[in-house]
Amino acid sequence: MSYIEKAQELGRALLECEETIILRAAETNLDHDREAQRLIREFQLRFKKIQDLQEAGEEVSDQEWQEFNDVQEKMKANKAVQAYFAAQQNFKKLLEQVNTIINQVLTGNSSCSSSCSGDCSGCM
Repeated sequence: MSYIEKAQELGRALLECEETIILRAAETNLDHDREAQRLIREFQLRFKKIQDLQEAGEEVSDQEWQEFNDVQEKMKANKAVQAYFAAQQNFKKLLEQVNTIINQVLTGNSSCSSSCSGDCSGCM
């Protein structure tokens, strides 16, 4: 089996793992939460406005910063947004773990033994 085929096999396995399933469910919930979508749009607009002002060398007013911070806090308080970011973090950790294992093998520092269960959670 080629390394491309093995990478595809890994990708298919990742599609079936708990972290991916939870992330997809959180994405779906986020997409269907109108308030979350409104907050995300407002956050993006305010962020872009601040970014545009800074790039133009203009000062961002205290009121603009306050409005940006307010919408950011509202986003953090939204359950759908919270669930999505938590799921995203867990998925990111999974990918980091996979990357670490690949790097360990490539550098010859793999600490997996023949009795490894395959998930390598205890190998690092």
